[in-house]
Amino acid sequence: MRVLVTGSSGFVGHHLIAELQAHGHTALGLDTVASPDLSDDAQYIASVVDAPAVEQWIEQSQPDACIHLAGIAFVPRGWSHPHEVMDVNVGGTLNILESFRRCRPAARILVVTSAEVYGRAKRPEPVRETHALKPSNIYGVSKAAADLTSLLYYPHYELPVMTARPQNHIGPGQSRLFVVTAFAEQVREIARSGDANGVLRVGNLDSRRDFTDVRDVVHAYRLLIERGEPGQAYNIASARMVPIRDMLDQLCAHAGITPRLERDESRYRPTDRPPRLSIDKIANDVGWRPSIPLTQTLNDIYDTLVAGA
Repeated sequence: MRVLVTGSSGFVGHHLIAELQAHGHTALGLDTVASPDLSDDAQYIASVVDAPAVEQWIEQSQPDACIHLAGIAFVPRGWSHPHEVMDVNVGGTLNILESFRRCRPAARILVVTSAEVYGRAKRPEPVRETHALKPSNIYGVSKAAADLTSLLYYPHYELPVMTARPQNHIGPGQSRLFVVTAFAEQVREIARSGDANGVLRVGNLDSRRDFTDVRDVVHAYRLLIERGEPGQAYNIASARMVPIRDMLDQLCAHAGITPRLERDESRYRPTDRPPRLSIDKIANDVGWRPSIPLTQTLNDIYDTLVAGA
């Protein structure tokens, strides 16, 4: 298939293009900056909020499918820039849906939203795709709006749309804005300094998160675009909750350091425990389960940083 990847130059886009190409698909890109993974004629430089540009590229490139990654993925930005987050995450998704509806109505579409659509309220059992969406921040609201809107396009227009609701995903090449890479960067600097007991500044290490390797996540996206069921939402997660402290300990052990930890108020967030997601549906429908051990993911993140230093 010719698969359009929006957000093709980003962290997930880089890994997704490699996954698609490794399995015989032709990847096309749409992003505000060029992707080094694609030739110039296989990508278009534009924002998803530019509706005419989106439609022009879809009409020109004639994709058979689309995996819509483009959006603002940093949760705090919802509070600091709410209009921008809504414009990109909701408006951009509408531009993709409308352009495909007009130009390529038979194309399969996977809109990637977020597990943040379920919110942070404590739930007694793993959350399934049929459970109520109760976002607890503006970013989550934007993703819930994009998700529900996308799913309506299947019964109303017969556009073969699915949504993916991933939990946190991490891996080589992720931005330093995110906790694991931020830790890995500090660990690298302490190891390079020669002072194995240097100071490492931390936030709340008691919070627990579900982290999935990005390479497992893009594997899920490929399977869904190939044979997922239109009109359905799919959770993507590791189905394990890991304390942030354990991940930091693993990074330090891999680097051979035992740093002194100092609390940094600017990094500190109150302890919370996002709901655990059920992944039974994606396992049953397309045979996906995560396979990359967390230890390997953390080691690869660190080693990539060291190699790029």
